[in-house]
Amino acid sequence: MAAVNDLDHDVLEPLLVAAGRIVRAFMECSDEVQQGVRAMFEIIADPDADPDDRDMAVATVKDALFPEAKHGPFGIDLEESEKADSDGCERCRQILDEMDREEASFADRLHKIMKERGVSQTELAEKLRIGQPAISNMLKRQCRPQRNTVKRLAEALSVSPQQLWPDFERVDGGS
Repeated sequence: MAAVNDLDHDVLEPLLVAAGRIVRAFMECSDEVQQGVRAMFEIIADPDADPDDRDMAVATVKDALFPEAKHGPFGIDLEESEKADSDGCERCRQILDEMDREEASFADRLHKIMKERGVSQTELAEKLRIGQPAISNMLKRQCRPQRNTVKRLAEALSVSPQQLWPDFERVDGGS
């Protein structure tokens, strides 16, 4: 990567303008949001971070610093979105119900395995190099983990991915 001093003014100026907007938005956030954003910046800057985790961290920072106002101050709620998507569509409702059951089963299994192994949310997060709120969100079913995350959780807990997500092979295409 080129040093900042080597960048042409026409390249550097828009980068600095964007950085200024980001810093200003960050400074306007509560301490709690700033803490979460800092954790996401750690993932974004980590050269060893998984690309999926980095993408999710970038999306989280964007949502935290620049929330969409069209559905309230923090964008549309996931449950509201799912309800709107399934209105009048029986098959959609069935799919969302199945996803809900899978997420509940995953959260229960993750909690049980963590308890059996005496692993706290913080310890698991440290093993995965993610923030503790990400673990909390999975346990509270506020997010649906990506396949790679299920694999990493399983590895960190010394279990198979299927012990966390029984249909993992079907969902993962049999790999």
